[in-house]
Amino acid sequence: MKNTTQGAAADDSGLGIVEIVVSMFLLALLAMAFLPLLIQGMTASVKSATVATASQLLNQQLDLVRAVPPNCAAVQAFDDAVVPSTTDARGTAFQPVREVLACPASYPGVVNVKVMVKEGADVLAEAVTLVYVESATAPAPTPVPAP
Repeated sequence: MKNTTQGAAADDSGLGIVEIVVSMFLLALLAMAFLPLLIQGMTASVKSATVATASQLLNQQLDLVRAVPPNCAAVQAFDDAVVPSTTDARGTAFQPVREVLACPASYPGVVNVKVMVKEGADVLAEAVTLVYVESATAPAPTPVPAP
């Protein structure tokens, strides 16, 4: 019968320091190979979130132009109004910009309204819509007959 306590010293079982260093090196190589993919994914995620926020702000501006009374003076006043910039939770500042083109020569007609959302000098989202106008100015209120 063999004594197991004395045989363990002569046996080379288990991991040595060289095997551990080699496995750590291989693991580091794999991690370095996947690092560019991780960075690219994070960059795409941030850009996607920025464009989504810009699209939401663009839709808000289009909803506001839909609520304008259907006369050219009101649409022009919509263009002249100051549009505040918006900052999201990540600290990105967005500036909505409105452009209203000339009123039609005859009524009823349509006016082109262009809305953009910018981040600095970059245009992130842009839309052009037609706004129906019935007259150049708001119609005069009709007098109420006296009882």
